[in-house]
Amino acid sequence: MNVLEVKDVYKHLGKREIIKGITFSVEEGEIFGFLGPNGAGKTTTIRMMVGLIAANKGTITIMGHEISSAREKALSCIGAVVENPELYTYLTGRQNLMQIAAIRKISKKDVEEVIGLVNLKDRIDDKVKKYSLGMKQRLGLAAALISKPKLLILDEPTNGLDPTGIMDFRDIVKHAAKELKTAVFISSHMLSEVQQLCDTVAFINGGVIKSIESITGGDIKQDMDTVVVVTKDIEKCEEILKNLSFVHKTHRNEDDLVVELDVDSTPELIFSLSENKIRVTEVYKKYKGLEQRYMELVEGGMRE
Repeated sequence: MNVLEVKDVYKHLGKREIIKGITFSVEEGEIFGFLGPNGAGKTTTIRMMVGLIAANKGTITIMGHEISSAREKALSCIGAVVENPELYTYLTGRQNLMQIAAIRKISKKDVEEVIGLVNLKDRIDDKVKKYSLGMKQRLGLAAALISKPKLLILDEPTNGLDPTGIMDFRDIVKHAAKELKTAVFISSHMLSEVQQLCDTVAFINGGVIKSIESITGGDIKQDMDTVVVVTKDIEKCEEILKNLSFVHKTHRNEDDLVVELDVDSTPELIFSLSENKIRVTEVYKKYKGLEQRYMELVEGGMRE
């Protein structure tokens, strides 16, 4: 079933039209990405979804409740995390959550469950001012999930997080979608994160949705993988790569090599470099499929 339905929504500020007839829906358990440059209309859309501003035309419905006519019922189905969650830093993590639980009449058992979900059991009784940014983001996510919302809205949720924090956050969101059947709406500019996390992505620019495409369903296809090899033996590495049958193209930068190769052949690449005693500092996959679609749909063309 559709948890969120946005139908033919328009929004103008004065004479300037910000949102121009957007339509999309998010199903139960689906992770939906919302991609676009600054000024594309992402924040305005979220502000309408959470009832901070009203659409001039069209409807936004959450769990069957239209937000303009049944605002309280619609908003009761939502949890949200923005870039920097509002937390009481002089309180412990548990005290922050218990304040929300008291207001929303949520049981201690449910509080403990969400603490486990976000992996904060070991630090939940420390004061929030001692938390790292990643821990604060996880506590903010716990606050959003404490009432088991049907729709979780995340606005640039991984800004400022280190790679470990991003991976932890991603796992928690995936678990919430799968186990709690929560629909997740993510506004982000991090293309690789969206590709790894989302089921579906909408590309928005100039207040218009250019396309809505399935990632897991294969609409955004990749005929080849693209990986980046960081090494101090860059010349020797380049020579070896030219002789590997599964490598199609290499592009040399100052400190790395961008390599196009057969899909799922990265393990063979790593083995070959190791066998030839190439000192590799780092190898990581570049998610070119989503990047290409973003450039085509949002920027109006492709960049080499």
